[in-house]
Amino acid sequence: QLLFLARGDNETIRLHREGFDSCEVVDEITRETQMIDSNHNFEIDLSRPAYINADRQLLKQAIRILVDNSIKFTPERGKIDISSVKFGEYVNISVTDTGVGIPEDEIPKIFDRFYCVDKSRSKDIGGSGLGLSIAVQIVNIYNGTISVESKVGKGTRVTASLDIIWN
Repeated sequence: QLLFLARGDNETIRLHREGFDSCEVVDEITRETQMIDSNHNFEIDLSRPAYINADRQLLKQAIRILVDNSIKFTPERGKIDISSVKFGEYVNISVTDTGVGIPEDEIPKIFDRFYCVDKSRSKDIGGSGLGLSIAVQIVNIYNGTISVESKVGKGTRVTASLDIIWN
């Protein structure tokens, strides 16, 4: 993870760009996740097509990070929605959960390297605090942004908006 971040800092990440429908990647991640996690309820909302020109594996890595965080902080039988929708010149990929939520004052810090929200709020699941930093770095490669909406005790929505670049 540190090597990936260092390559991003030095702009030496190798990209294998291709045009594809981001809905395919979201669908693939959802199916894979459902196979290994039967403790959560997953729903998917795809607005096909939502084409982008990106490195498929890097995009998959970023989305996987968002989904994995939702799983960590959503109680069993909680709901996780994953969507991909074209919105103007962007594709918005969102992961919304019914998890513990993030205190408002901590939201700006969650993308900092090694930052972990108060561990007592999690389900005793550790982490390096690098995942969201990596996701942001990947999204930034595509001139995108990540936004977070969260309410403690209600859940969180993280949206990656990626510049389409390709139609």
